[in-house]
Amino acid sequence: MRHSHPPTRILLAAISLVLPVFAFLLGLSPGHAAAMPAEEASWFIHMNRFQESAHATIPCEECHKDLTGREQTHPDPKAKTFLKAHATRNYDYSLCKSCHRSSYEKYRLGSHAKALKREQTSPTTEPGPQAPTCGDCHSGHYARSHLSRVETGIRMTAVCGACHRPQLITYLNNYHGKAAVNLKDPDAAYCTDCHGAHECVSLKDKEVALSACQRCHPDAGKSFAQFVIHPTTQDTGPGAPTEPDIQKKERVALIRVVTAVMGILVLFVVCFFYGHTFVWLLRELHEKLRKHGS
Repeated sequence: MRHSHPPTRILLAAISLVLPVFAFLLGLSPGHAAAMPAEEASWFIHMNRFQESAHATIPCEECHKDLTGREQTHPDPKAKTFLKAHATRNYDYSLCKSCHRSSYEKYRLGSHAKALKREQTSPTTEPGPQAPTCGDCHSGHYARSHLSRVETGIRMTAVCGACHRPQLITYLNNYHGKAAVNLKDPDAAYCTDCHGAHECVSLKDKEVALSACQRCHPDAGKSFAQFVIHPTTQDTGPGAPTEPDIQKKERVALIRVVTAVMGILVLFVVCFFYGHTFVWLLRELHEKLRKHGS
């Protein structure tokens, strides 16, 4: 019986050492969205990019009605507030409803609009993200139309992740995120498929969550909605925890315990086979030296 040459066997052993580690690390590594963060609105417009946008054919005064009929110069470099106000916060986005009535009305019913109202009625000086307006999620000057579902989904994943970082990380580590962002599967679920594009509905309520799940999984039952898509407690909110928050914290704690146990098990198995292979290589080396010595 012909035996493989020792160097060949050693090479195969080395490959057997590297492949499990590579597969293990690949499984642990988080997914990654395309680097498309939401663009900050600016007072300065790149006209070449604007000409490629969805609003390129709309005259400026259609959206910026307050620019017309003024006696003062616009912009006025002598004014104390010259270009110092935040462009996004300064704009009246109620003007968007003239063309996007359905989207605007849905936004007004959603969580973002409620957060904006709380922010306006009870302003705070504490640092942190501000409630989003239309311009925080959509670039009025550069957003393009006729994008594919995948292109739109990936862009909006990055936009949502700019404020919801923990949810972005857990989404990209989940099957939904891997299929949608990494594999670019048009049938996979993006953030807006579950939470809505403009209403931005929270899925802490089981009935609401089940309704969202049944859009893609029509046969899903009540137990289906108990699956934790975002295993993080950073979205439970301030103040006294609600019943859904308490239940989620318990599930997340259980998930972390199971993950730790499985990680230890995997580490044990990998160490065992590494040790076995190392002993096997020593035996091969011993046999080779013994034959040369005899």
